[in-house]
Amino acid sequence: MSKKRSKIQVLRFLVQAVFMAGLIFSFTPNSKYVSQWMLPSILLLGVFFCGWVCQLGAAQDWMAKLGRLLHLPRVRVPQSIQRYLQLLRYAFYLALTMGLAIELLQGPKNYAMMWHGHLLTLATGIIIFFLLLGLFIDRPFCNYFCTGGARQGLFSVLRIFGIKRDTEKCRQCGTCTRTCPMNIDVAHTDFVRHPNCIGCLSCISSCPKGYLKYRLMPRRKKK
Repeated sequence: MSKKRSKIQVLRFLVQAVFMAGLIFSFTPNSKYVSQWMLPSILLLGVFFCGWVCQLGAAQDWMAKLGRLLHLPRVRVPQSIQRYLQLLRYAFYLALTMGLAIELLQGPKNYAMMWHGHLLTLATGIIIFFLLLGLFIDRPFCNYFCTGGARQGLFSVLRIFGIKRDTEKCRQCGTCTRTCPMNIDVAHTDFVRHPNCIGCLSCISSCPKGYLKYRLMPRRKKK
């Protein structure tokens, strides 16, 4: 990883830390203000909220780093299984829109309510469970249960900017896929438009040759 690319992850950590401090000390931006820029930013850049702002997502990232520092075993779901498991959060989102999902699965916007509501004990237990699970699996809640991420992800497939892979030079070493916390098969994707992409840019930072770039969506080539 080059110094230039590693700075991206340092910046992301600092942004995550600022928003985590905002949650702890209660100086987070007004939710109405956030909702005003959320959709335009998703259509332009994708789901950067999940990768750079979401406090639970950040906590899971930090737990994953701790797990690696402690040399704990890492569980990586095979792509043949991941393609089906990742649909879970969309199933929960569908259930939510039909009024069948429970309050705990409503994503980042309801975390504050969970802390202060009647579900405090249960919510705390669930959050602790996913954080501990994060020692072994990258972003378990985000990957399979977050309905807020699912909703944003559905809009993000229309994004204008995204991660472009140099298909001519790339030899598909798989480093980007192994690094992706959302277990997206980046190494076999020309332009990442996956609804689960959280815009963390870990794949770009980890590419040993720099064959991944953040670019404007390429035009489709005419047959």
